[in-house]
Amino acid sequence: MDGAFDVSDLVKEYDVIPLRVADLSSPDMRKLIGGDYRAKLAAMWEGPFEHYVWLDSDAIIWGDFTAQIRMDVDFQVFWSEISIPLDATEIPTWLPHFYFDPMKLLRFDPDFEWRGHAYFSAGVFACRRNAIPFEVWDRTESWGRQSPGLFAWGEMGMLNYLVYAMAQRKELKIGVSDLQHVGAHHGIDELKQDCAHNNWHFPKTIRRPRIAHFCERKPFLFDRDSYSRPFTIARLEHHRRHKHELGAWLAIVREDFGVVRKKFTHRLRNMFSR
Repeated sequence: MDGAFDVSDLVKEYDVIPLRVADLSSPDMRKLIGGDYRAKLAAMWEGPFEHYVWLDSDAIIWGDFTAQIRMDVDFQVFWSEISIPLDATEIPTWLPHFYFDPMKLLRFDPDFEWRGHAYFSAGVFACRRNAIPFEVWDRTESWGRQSPGLFAWGEMGMLNYLVYAMAQRKELKIGVSDLQHVGAHHGIDELKQDCAHNNWHFPKTIRRPRIAHFCERKPFLFDRDSYSRPFTIARLEHHRRHKHELGAWLAIVREDFGVVRKKFTHRLRNMFSR
């Protein structure tokens, strides 16, 4: 976690183990990942578990896929589709936009083969602790400072590069698995079938257990263009632990209304500050 917000209710409810950026042992580590998407990497370097599954806050576990988590690899990519064929002759525009620029990367790693990989969202994956050492990450960060635009915003581009570069050098054993569902890519028909006739509760049967990742449009109740039912079900199940049915729904409405209010206030401020 990045910040001093209170999570004592989650500790009590789910027996979670908080890991705060401010409590990391390395000053360099705290400086690098504080106030940034990279905060998630704290789990890799100083997390309490030897192996762990990472989920961003816009992702939910959809069914029990425990048996598909591989303990024999250092890093498990939750995406199996090869993004760029090995015989590709042109760099697709989305690669430098979302991940990294292969031409700029030649200066630092001329042997890296950027084709033939399943490029993945960094919002979900499984990993062994310290699979990518902090020193390796920090050195690669310095490349980005030397060559602006080498890596795209956030940590996703650098994570993808390091996973596949280290695998090519036999420094990292990886596996790829079809364990992530992104509605914008896969569609929502499967999720709708799972949710049918379950009256806003977790389905008793899920055809294909995986992680449902809402990384495009966020799953808010008030967004008509977002299919939010699976995510809403998960939120309801959380609130039902201490509230009746109406109270659970009201809690979600209050949460989403708070998000809408913040966005509206932010837009008003931008409008009047011009």
